[in-house]
Amino acid sequence: MGGDEVYGNNRKLTDGLDDDGEVFLMDISSTHQLWDRDPSGPAPAGNGLGRPRTRGVVADPKAVKKSSAQWARAYFATESREMTLRESTRGVLRAKIWVKEVWQWEPADAQARRRLLAVRQEQEGTFKYSLSNAPQQTTQERLAYMQTQRFWIERAFQDAKSGLGMADYEVRGWKGWHHHMALVCLALLFTLKERIAHVQSIPLLTVRDIVELLEIYLPRRSRDPDDVLAAMTRRHQTRKKLIDSARIKRRSQQKTITKYN
Repeated sequence: MGGDEVYGNNRKLTDGLDDDGEVFLMDISSTHQLWDRDPSGPAPAGNGLGRPRTRGVVADPKAVKKSSAQWARAYFATESREMTLRESTRGVLRAKIWVKEVWQWEPADAQARRRLLAVRQEQEGTFKYSLSNAPQQTTQERLAYMQTQRFWIERAFQDAKSGLGMADYEVRGWKGWHHHMALVCLALLFTLKERIAHVQSIPLLTVRDIVELLEIYLPRRSRDPDDVLAAMTRRHQTRKKLIDSARIKRRSQQKTITKYN
């Protein structure tokens, strides 16, 4: 399971996924605070006066807390490895990867959570920071692969918006919105299957190509000027009814306000 830093920085979400046994790798911000070992300890015993203490303390004095960017600056240059991430349309995509075992913990937490910090340096020099609850023996290659999979999700949204009308809706209810999204998802699945089926003969086939081909080959109902004018008249009548209804409602509200004032 993957997500951007909006989700990766949400401790309630990631801890909940961890409790449910879900393996995730989510991006985090460069300022996300992490420990190099388990620092957690029980709340100190009180003296019997006042409220009992509920916040834990740092039990290991050797535990160090730094931001993800600070950990990367300390170790990335000497311990990172360059590896192949995936094939792309512009060739093999390679990047430098560094992984470190870390812990998430705040004094209010019952216990620390072990995580794997995966840092990737992009080809243009920028850094991406991610956290995962994958098992300790998970290889760097596997974590790098997990980190790159969000690209395909973003690409699917891009294709759906630019070629299949995902953002082109005018609905006001959840039912209509879900109907629209369901149809877009079906269209996206259709175009994906077509691209896979023709990957050998047309390797650069895109969603836009398929849409343009369908516009040529799919049968369409012929329309004459009278049909267009009749449809326009119906839309105008509907709009006028809505405008009149809104005016009547506004007058009623104004009368009610005047009456009670």
